[in-house]
Amino acid sequence: MNRKIQKLDEAVVNRIAAGEIVVRPCAAIKELLENSLDAGARIIQIHVKQGGLKSIEIRDDGCGISKVDLPLVCERFATSKLKNFDDLYHLNTYGFRGEALASLSYAGHVKIISKIRESPCAYVCEYEDEKIRPSTSIKPCAGTNGTLIIIEDLFCNNPIRLKMMKSASEEYTRMVDCVMKMALRNTHVSFTLKRDTQIEPDIHTDGKETITILHNMKMLYGADMVKDMYETMINTDDTPYKFQCKACFTGTQYSCSSKTTPNSMTFILFINGRLVDCQPLKKSIQQMYAVLVNKQTSPFVYLDLIMDPTTLDVNIHPSKNEVRFLHADPVIVHIVQAIEHIIVEKSAKQTTTTTQLTFHMTPTSMTLVPPTPKDSMETETVSKKISSNTVNSTTAKKSNVNSDPSRTVRTSSRDQKLDKHRYHNNSISIPKKSTLSSATISPLASIVFPRNVKLTSLEILRQSISDECDTDLLNIIRNFVYVGTVDGQSSLIQHDTQLYLVHTRHLSQELFYQLCIYHFGNMGTIRLEPEPPSIEELLRFETDNEEVIEYVIDILKERREMLEDYFSFVISSTDPIHLETLPILLDTYVPNLDYLPQYLLRLSKEVNWTDERECFRTFADEISKFYSYRMNIYSQEDGDTEEKQHWAIEHLLYHAFKTMLVPSKHLRQAFVKLTEVQQLYKVFERC
Repeated sequence: MNRKIQKLDEAVVNRIAAGEIVVRPCAAIKELLENSLDAGARIIQIHVKQGGLKSIEIRDDGCGISKVDLPLVCERFATSKLKNFDDLYHLNTYGFRGEALASLSYAGHVKIISKIRESPCAYVCEYEDEKIRPSTSIKPCAGTNGTLIIIEDLFCNNPIRLKMMKSASEEYTRMVDCVMKMALRNTHVSFTLKRDTQIEPDIHTDGKETITILHNMKMLYGADMVKDMYETMINTDDTPYKFQCKACFTGTQYSCSSKTTPNSMTFILFINGRLVDCQPLKKSIQQMYAVLVNKQTSPFVYLDLIMDPTTLDVNIHPSKNEVRFLHADPVIVHIVQAIEHIIVEKSAKQTTTTTQLTFHMTPTSMTLVPPTPKDSMETETVSKKISSNTVNSTTAKKSNVNSDPSRTVRTSSRDQKLDKHRYHNNSISIPKKSTLSSATISPLASIVFPRNVKLTSLEILRQSISDECDTDLLNIIRNFVYVGTVDGQSSLIQHDTQLYLVHTRHLSQELFYQLCIYHFGNMGTIRLEPEPPSIEELLRFETDNEEVIEYVIDILKERREMLEDYFSFVISSTDPIHLETLPILLDTYVPNLDYLPQYLLRLSKEVNWTDERECFRTFADEISKFYSYRMNIYSQEDGDTEEKQHWAIEHLLYHAFKTMLVPSKHLRQAFVKLTEVQQLYKVFERC
């Protein structure tokens, strides 16, 4: 069937083009904010209803729009910021295409009230499809210097787009994110954002010349993030691709907020003052962080890049969100390497400082003490049995003092040379595929402890471990063969014909949580000798805020008895308080004590101290994060080598995973299937 080619009506063309610019309400907010900043505004107030779909009001105190310019303000390609094409390479404004207000007039109902300083009054005008609405005209009215733009019934003439919008709260969340990013850089401008009928704004910045980026960051994103924030200026005056970049980014100590998704990154990039996106740069920074920090954190990176405008192409898309620039590869490499160098350098200093504090808390100076019976029903016979086991264990260790277990040769891939663990049940059988069921019970449940703690909340937590078991992962865990350590963070295991890359820390965190729940009230102690550290001094490595330090100390004092009774977390009874012991969760395993200050601080804000079950769950969760495996810096003085740490990963942690861990469904992200024998066979067959 032949169809004649015909030219589209101008109104249809403009409506299609408008859909590319005003994709959702937050896109409208961004365009209007950029117009206000171009007008020299120092105060910008935003009020939205129903996530911006009902109405958007943005008021500024900028230069305003004169009466003679009002007829043209919503016409497409009408702008005061560009005269010819060459001006694109010398832009110093946000807008330049003259499409934003025209697109908004096609997407909704636009009303503008504006006053310039020379005018005795303001003027109001309403627009529809680029033009002044036929039934209206430009009229004088009362108003202050600046401009008020009101957008009502967004997407009223595009029902498909309107149906595709998320809920009002979701759209408003996107607006908040956009305004926060714009407010972060423009420290001299006061931003206010309110919604619906609320009185207090969700965003408010002071807007003073003396305010810094870090001050705004603290107000907008929280004080916790700023504590581990590094700030630097990157210059390349001695290279062909000259640029300046102000960078603010979190280090290795920043832990992800509960509001963010783990393994996500907040990336804010301004190039020549314009909020843009650059996927190659973002991916490079993400890969750098993936190597330096654990995968449960959500890094925050802010970059303010100043480049020669002649090396930039800003005319990629009508939304102006994307830019391209010359020498992209060397610029990206230079920025990433500069950030990486600072993170590594600062992390090394933090580790050195903390290690000096914990000089007397090295594994060689720790005394492993079995749990002391506290229940009146416990008999002397049980106590003697524990003491006997401890003596036998000590004797065995002394007799083997000359043999390095890391040198032991295994004749079988399934033969583990670690003799036993204090709380291991040697009678635990390894289930096969045929014996797995959805009602899997943890092997830890079969261990008989000297003290039987019967609490309903504790039983619920233990039951949830079994209920959340992933039977496919359980089959892998119980029947894998350890292949080797990759980088201290990950290891290779083989199950049947499949080869998996496994994240050690994820599995260890889950294991220590389950050990804490099942060893509840029956934990041994790691005694910090010869001089227990002051809790106040430890906290000062994380914060200088006196109120926070006092708050943490008060909480620990108030819960002293409970912490000692249930978790073997012993605090001295005299002031200033000292940390005397930590719990034993896995025999001979000592957590990385460089993270002890962070752990103590998190106990105050991450543990729910008001509800019994939530208290036990959140406390066990924080213990598991602290005890989860993080490789120590090698110290030849302490006899610590990479070889010994790899030996401990294989024979201590992965042996414990195999015999005790009940993997939950969320651990699937810790397993990456690399290949299987059948696939390799096909490759060799083709060769």
